Amino acid sequence: MQKKHVSRPLAIVIPAYKASFLPAALDSIAAQTCQDFTLYIGDDASPYSLEGIINLYRDKIDLVYKRFDTNLGGRDLVAQWERCIALTKGEPYIWLFSDDDVMEPRCVEAFLSLPFDICDNYVSHFNIHVIDDHGTIIKSPCHFPERMTAKEYLDAKLFQKGIISYVVEFVFPRWVYEKTDGFQNFDLAWGSDFITWIKFADACNGIYTIDRDQAKVRWRSSNENISPNKSHDVLMRKLMSQINYTAFIVDFLKKNGYKVHFKYVRYVWGYLYRNIRFIDFEDFKEIKKVYNEIIGFTSASLLAYYFVKLKLLLYK
Repeated sequence: MQKKHVSRPLAIVIPAYKASFLPAALDSIAAQTCQDFTLYIGDDASPYSLEGIINLYRDKIDLVYKRFDTNLGGRDLVAQWERCIALTKGEPYIWLFSDDDVMEPRCVEAFLSLPFDICDNYVSHFNIHVIDDHGTIIKSPCHFPERMTAKEYLDAKLFQKGIISYVVEFVFPRWVYEKTDGFQNFDLAWGSDFITWIKFADACNGIYTIDRDQAKVRWRSSNENISPNKSHDVLMRKLMSQINYTAFIVDFLKKNGYKVHFKYVRYVWGYLYRNIRFIDFEDFKEIKKVYNEIIGFTSASLLAYYFVKLKLLLYK
């Protein structure tokens, strides 16, 4: 019979800035059926009174709170994640959570009851529900299979309808984080979590999904997320990040001996096609230039480029 944990140290890390849903996040952590963790909260020089909220939980949660003097997440979100993780005290497992999402009450218990070889050698994953501002479940994406390699995760994310993931549903071993130099940093953290899970999973045995009752993460879709922001500046930054993380995918596939089909590099053009009304021809020329320098055009990529250019001509 395989040995299981009785108790294993876990660091839950919240890079905090927003106040709106922070009480709901902390309520869910305080309600965990297993409290064998330390919560670390890094206040990103928030203009809101986060400490007043957090103080209400000091007798309910073993927590460490640090208010940083400067706001870092506004210009480099991944760096803010990393300085919050630097607050931890060497716990073997790290769970990067958020200030507006919710964990169901058995999440910590379900993770810490896993066999040692799973916790130590996989990136652990919780299935999710998507909730709205009021905490109502509005979507339940497809469950992950129990085990996935890095390549299987990549293909599922890109090609399997209904498979989505966010930063808050993964727990990773510290040794993987340190061996791979932490999170993959893209502007606006756009694609950073997706690519990081590929990188982490490739460094260990893959991704193991915990499928237990009352052990899902509830990810909040609200107007405070960066994703719905369609301003011109944000859109261009997202497109440049998408080109950079596509280049990472190409390198990952080549390194592991997989063929680089057009389907892996087409998403820049698809995203641009859907958001064509927010850009002009100068933007389009810049996107083409950067794409060609970083990824390079194949015949299929050129076809996609001209298809998007045609839409831009018709739209303008």
